[in-house]
Amino acid sequence: MIYVYGITDATEPPDRRGLRDARLSVIRESRLGAVVSVHESLELEAEEDELWAHEAVVEALMERGPVLPMRIGSVAADPVAVVSLLRERSAEFRRALERVRGAVEVGVRAAPRNPSAEKAPAPALAGAAGPGTEYMLARLSEKTRDDEAAAQIHAALRPLARSHTSPTGSAGSGPARAAYLVDRERVDEFAGRVDELQRDLDWSIVCTGPWPPYSFTEEPG
Repeated sequence: MIYVYGITDATEPPDRRGLRDARLSVIRESRLGAVVSVHESLELEAEEDELWAHEAVVEALMERGPVLPMRIGSVAADPVAVVSLLRERSAEFRRALERVRGAVEVGVRAAPRNPSAEKAPAPALAGAAGPGTEYMLARLSEKTRDDEAAAQIHAALRPLARSHTSPTGSAGSGPARAAYLVDRERVDEFAGRVDELQRDLDWSIVCTGPWPPYSFTEEPG
């Protein structure tokens, strides 16, 4: 069984071991290579050590050049199947490698520092409805403000990235989250902009990474 960590244009694997301490190798087809390890049998349980072993290989690849990281558990029956994959999706993989070359993924999670469902409704509405209606109006007003702030954060960060995922989450459904494909040399600038937004909006904004570009391996729709 062949375990696949990522697609790259490198000719040599990183100098480290893979899953279950297996030796890494590269299966090449034309200008593409799949970094793999060979196993007699492999039943993954998605335990922490397996997740980190996979991630360590992908991050080592990222330090050498562009990589299209595969999700944990990506396997092929034999080297012929890997070569077929590289051949059939050659043009797609080459475009994707160029899309992420020199860039990393940065995750952003944002939420209000002091969310409250007990804020009073706007003065013009206060007293014009019963307690239940006032509560719903207050919740709607708060959600609108929070959604606007989340959109403002995304609008401020978007110009600093090559690409981004659509934000998910909002007030009432958990923190707003998005991933950004950021040039390596702009990561500090991106993180600095996040700090500015935290101060300006009084939101908790967590910036994570840099990560391999898991969210940007597929061609934009």
